Amino acid sequence: MKKALTGTIIFIFIGLLTGAMATAAADVSKVAIIPFKVNADRDLSFLRTGIVDMLSTRLSHPGTVEIIDSATVSSALGAMTGRLNEKAAREIGERLGARYVLFGSLTSIGKAISLDARTVDVLGKKPAASYFVQADTLGAVIPKINRLAGDINQQLFGITAPAPSPSVASSETAQRINPEKLLTQPSTPATGSPLQPVSPVTGSQKGIQGQLPFVQPVQSQTGMFWRSRTFKRPMHGIAMGDVDGDGRTETVVITDRQVFIYRVERRQLVKVGETKKSSGRYLVGVDIGDMNGNGRSEIFVTALNIQKNRVKSQVFEYDGSTYRLIVKSSPWYYRISKSPGEAPVLLGQKPIDADPFKSAVYEMQWDGTGYKPGTRLVPGKKSNALGCAVGNILNDGKRTIAAFSDGDAIQVFDTRGELLVTEDDNFGGNLLSVNLPIADPGNPPPVIYLPLRLIISDLNNDGKNELVTVRSEELTGKHLSRLRVITKGQFVGLTWDGAGLGETWKTRKLSGRIADFAVGDIDGDGIRDLVAILVAKEGRIVGIKPRVNIIAYSLGVAEK
Repeated sequence: MKKALTGTIIFIFIGLLTGAMATAAADVSKVAIIPFKVNADRDLSFLRTGIVDMLSTRLSHPGTVEIIDSATVSSALGAMTGRLNEKAAREIGERLGARYVLFGSLTSIGKAISLDARTVDVLGKKPAASYFVQADTLGAVIPKINRLAGDINQQLFGITAPAPSPSVASSETAQRINPEKLLTQPSTPATGSPLQPVSPVTGSQKGIQGQLPFVQPVQSQTGMFWRSRTFKRPMHGIAMGDVDGDGRTETVVITDRQVFIYRVERRQLVKVGETKKSSGRYLVGVDIGDMNGNGRSEIFVTALNIQKNRVKSQVFEYDGSTYRLIVKSSPWYYRISKSPGEAPVLLGQKPIDADPFKSAVYEMQWDGTGYKPGTRLVPGKKSNALGCAVGNILNDGKRTIAAFSDGDAIQVFDTRGELLVTEDDNFGGNLLSVNLPIADPGNPPPVIYLPLRLIISDLNNDGKNELVTVRSEELTGKHLSRLRVITKGQFVGLTWDGAGLGETWKTRKLSGRIADFAVGDIDGDGIRDLVAILVAKEGRIVGIKPRVNIIAYSLGVAEK
């Protein structure tokens, strides 16, 4: 009896152990990593193996995720021909007994590297997912692969990346304890204009020689160029105006999810208000103006949904205690154009098929209940409202419209929509983009970049309006749809010379990317300033935060 009972217990134990092992094996997700396709003008074939090895070590988690060895994957690929897409990846995964298949491509132009990756659930229980990272140099690829693996771990397996090392944490703490002060040190001499006149040139380049007035230092006596403390969060848009009705100028800035209101007090940028953080929107543009005529300026926030394929804009208005939503979700892009001698114009555009350039741009009017489209200003397929400005660009007393094309060329239209001139000289340059509908299920959705702002003003006080824009230096030369690396930017003033837009002035080049800009009196001294968001670091690597400053040029001209 004892022997029989002992045998029975052992049999049950073995059965339970076998069942537990089978359950544990069933819970392990097998992943097949297919060597990435390399698109480069140099031999980077060594990265094919390197990427697989690095992703294998970073995605492997004993008892949870198992990486199928590369030799087995290569054998399953065999003599496969044709394009590797989602369907082909699923077939390969079935042959290997994998739950997930990871594949993608590496693209290199110059020193820049971009990685596109895609994961496919062989069982079809989860939708295919796309991942994208880019590096400025070959040496920065490894941190990017760390980020790529971290994103896949978190989104596919629910595994969170480890916390930053103590040294990184202590460094960030020290930076918070000693923040940089606003308007601390001048980066240019305290006298002279920041707007340098452009001498006449020959050939295809156009220029107008102009004399700029002598610009005195502002009352703060800190010079003509200021920089705020460094912010460790992305900033996408900036606008200036009196949003709380106290007669003073506020500086309104948007991040990915939130609107912040600042004011310069005692030479420091002080936060005086903010909106609630939005979890379902990605903010891409901000403008200020009293467009409903009630005496209080509204804050127009152009926003996309989280998938970046639909517009969900909002409009806020201060009611004496809080910034109240008066438009909760609008399908329109908004931009307010302000120019000398003109009332502010609210521009609007409702996209077609997610394409931000496909539809026409309208002048919007308040009808008592909302902002409705009125006169058409720019025909369809020509521009996006965020990159438009309305005013007397030709200095002939007539209204014209300047508008960025989808390729960042500056176009000038008359009020009938007729194209007068096109200028293309590395103007614009934005990293904010929209995802278009997926054309090929095996590839990430195509992206299209939104345009930068254009402003019509007379910043050099010569009595003629200029079109104020940004010239950017881009590492990839805008040849890659998913890879943009902007290293420098400068402001340029363009004036109509009878044949086209010629440069009248330009500032010195700034290291970093100019994300947005505005004109206004930032420090309340009665003098106009050219104010901008300058991005020194984009912060796209996991564990490394953005480095963003608000900068201001004093123009030495009284605010009108």
